[in-house]
Amino acid sequence: MEKLHRIGKFYTRIILKHIGIFIFVGLLFVVFHDHGWLPNKDLYAISQLIYAIVLPAFIAYEGGRLISGTDGGILAVLAVSGLLVSENSVGILGAMVAGPLAGTLWKYGQRYLEKRAGSSVQMLAKNLMISVLGGILAICGYYLISPVLGVITEAAYRMVNMLVSCKLIALAGIVIEPAKVFFLNNMVNHAVLVPMGMEQVQDMGKSVLFLLETNPGPGLGLMLALFCSQREKRSEYAAAMIAQTIGGIHEVYFPFVLSNLSLLLPLIGGGIAGNLCFVLLDAGLMGAVSPGSLLTILIMAGKGGVFPVLLGIGISTAVTFVGSIFILRHKSQKVNEPETEKKEMKEEIHQVIFVCEGGVGSSAMGAALFRRTLAREGITDVCAEACAADLVSERPGLLVCQKDYYNRLPEEMKKREIYVVESLLKTEEYAGLAEEIKKRNGEKNGIYTTHETDIEGTAWRK
Repeated sequence: MEKLHRIGKFYTRIILKHIGIFIFVGLLFVVFHDHGWLPNKDLYAISQLIYAIVLPAFIAYEGGRLISGTDGGILAVLAVSGLLVSENSVGILGAMVAGPLAGTLWKYGQRYLEKRAGSSVQMLAKNLMISVLGGILAICGYYLISPVLGVITEAAYRMVNMLVSCKLIALAGIVIEPAKVFFLNNMVNHAVLVPMGMEQVQDMGKSVLFLLETNPGPGLGLMLALFCSQREKRSEYAAAMIAQTIGGIHEVYFPFVLSNLSLLLPLIGGGIAGNLCFVLLDAGLMGAVSPGSLLTILIMAGKGGVFPVLLGIGISTAVTFVGSIFILRHKSQKVNEPETEKKEMKEEIHQVIFVCEGGVGSSAMGAALFRRTLAREGITDVCAEACAADLVSERPGLLVCQKDYYNRLPEEMKKREIYVVESLLKTEEYAGLAEEIKKRNGEKNGIYTTHETDIEGTAWRK
């Protein structure tokens, strides 16, 4: 399971880095295709060129680069060229296969080269090896890999279309909603649904797959239920609803569900109800959406597609809201107040890294909020940035992560100093961290007070 998770995160990182290109293709499709806002076949052709050639080349390059650097990326582009010439319908899938394959091959080839070739001829030998291996991989891609991927792709999309036509795709909510709550949302969307959805768009003009994970309805319904049932925290829930619905940062409601797992049931119910509505009304988006903002979703719905999308989101919101209200009113929450302790001063803090699954969602927003806190406090010698958890290992600095995400961090990372917060999107969570930074960086003596978490390791929080 852990190995599968690592593979998913690897592909998520590849797709996530190029999500802007996916959205670019979708926007041009929405505006310029035959039934778009401003039909123009010449401008529409740009999106098709980007989708068929440029995007697979970028994805292949990134897959090779992540494994063996720039040279691995170059070899991956050469490798995917054979696939694209043979059958461009397998472009994205082919790139996701060719990229890591070429990167792995170059990783071992480079080791062989470093051992056998002298330093004076290594540059020449490297370029010759890239060209030879690139040619071999391109030929293999044309004659061997492309036909196999073509069969797999055709079977996969026939199955997806069958599930859509039989109204069974709605049941995907049973898997997707829990996966989102356990911080697998990026992997589910970017590594699975987006590539399949892009292929479906080429055949049908739109895809319901883009709505399955990005639908803000279930999260909005849950937040509305919390807003109505817990009046003392209404301002917090209102801010979270805006961040989740308009900003598309779905992670804001994950901690509330993880603290009361019975809330998964209304989330699943809302997801299934919304998906069923999408299928019955033939709703779909013309391009990928990231993050899952309501505004972006409506733009990608295109002309004539807004109403079925809005109705599906509304139904999923209503179903989740009703189910959540029932659970919240019949199950009391127990809150344990953390104990305080005193710790000795530690080293100065000049780098703060906000950590989440992909490094572009809640962590990016948390880093932005903390930079405002730093500016307000007049702290100028600290850099705050966001990063995916699996890319943090070699980067120095204090880590900040959401409490419920802490347990998903690698054990090696838990040995580092970590500031754990209830939510990355609550500004008040960072007041204590700002004070701590001022003490460490300015006042070199004294002690500070923290609250101990129920997590073992070096984690601490305000």
